Amino acid sequence: MPRYDTDRPRPRRRAKAFGVLLAGLVAIGALTLVALTQEPKSAVSSPGPAKAAIVPQIADAKSEAEILFRGKSFSVLDRMVPLRFTGEIQSIEVTEGQVVKENDPLVTYKLDRGSMMNVHNLLYPAHVLNLKKGVYDGEINLKRIKDVNIPMKKSQIETNEKELTDLKELLQKNLVQKEAVDLKQRQLDGALKEMVALKDSLKQTEEGVARTKQDLKFAEDKQKRDMELLEWQSQRSYQDSKIPLDIAYLKAPIGGQVIWLNPGLRVKAELPANFQALRVAAVSPMVVRCKVHELDIVKLKSGDRGTVTFDAIPDKKFPCKISRIPWASRNPALEVPADYEIECVLDNSEGSIKDGLTCNVRVSIAQ
Repeated sequence: MPRYDTDRPRPRRRAKAFGVLLAGLVAIGALTLVALTQEPKSAVSSPGPAKAAIVPQIADAKSEAEILFRGKSFSVLDRMVPLRFTGEIQSIEVTEGQVVKENDPLVTYKLDRGSMMNVHNLLYPAHVLNLKKGVYDGEINLKRIKDVNIPMKKSQIETNEKELTDLKELLQKNLVQKEAVDLKQRQLDGALKEMVALKDSLKQTEEGVARTKQDLKFAEDKQKRDMELLEWQSQRSYQDSKIPLDIAYLKAPIGGQVIWLNPGLRVKAELPANFQALRVAAVSPMVVRCKVHELDIVKLKSGDRGTVTFDAIPDKKFPCKISRIPWASRNPALEVPADYEIECVLDNSEGSIKDGLTCNVRVSIAQ
């Protein structure tokens, strides 16, 4: 039998021993690292501090956060004031930034010849004058038929009837010829026919006058509406004889502030109809419009409050409140995320906020 050296260690036993040694060293190193990094525990612990450590976490979960938007200021209500007629500017009574009340005069101008002819046609419409003349002539004709023609014809008929009666009595006594009686009968018949024709003419004239009066009423009502429109366009009353007929005005449609004057608005300038002369706006309160991403719009609700800081007024913060949140987005295309235009209202009683100022809006929301 072959002889083996039993004093020499086997290779498998050496590998196993080396693995056990390496694992022990790793375990010792890990315990040492844990001991160095872990804070020492207090010897005495109570449930009070543990409960206090949870409270700040709950408060953070219910705290408020802020969302920042960029926006611009706009007037809540503004009205453009145009010239309704072509004319020459006579005077300008206001300047930019001036506060005005409703119906305050803004501009005085003189109508050109074409506009003046239109005004004259509205003041004195030919068809209304013709209808009035038709009614007058018809009433005169009615009066003549009623008061002159019919009474005269009635008197003629009565006379013919009496003469015919007398002639018949004379014919019975053979004092007149039968031809005289026949002639008088024909005269009476003709007078009776003329009376029927007069009554028909009276009826037709009455109906004609009634139709003309209806047409006149319709035309006068239309003229009244046209005059109301003309006075609204020219901002004046044509019952006032002290104002020349070719003078018209621009007046403030609302109370507010003159925020823009057209550079072409100059005294002695001849401007066309519908020329946009100036703008009047109600500047208190003001509105800030902001573009909001779809991820933020769902976090907002109407009435949420925030602050506005304008780039031009960096040292002052203005409190605001969300007044409008739209349902429809500004860009409904599928390729891009949706954004919405919200409105925030803020006080401008001091008048320091102008139309079109860029700003930052911070809105507080609950987490």
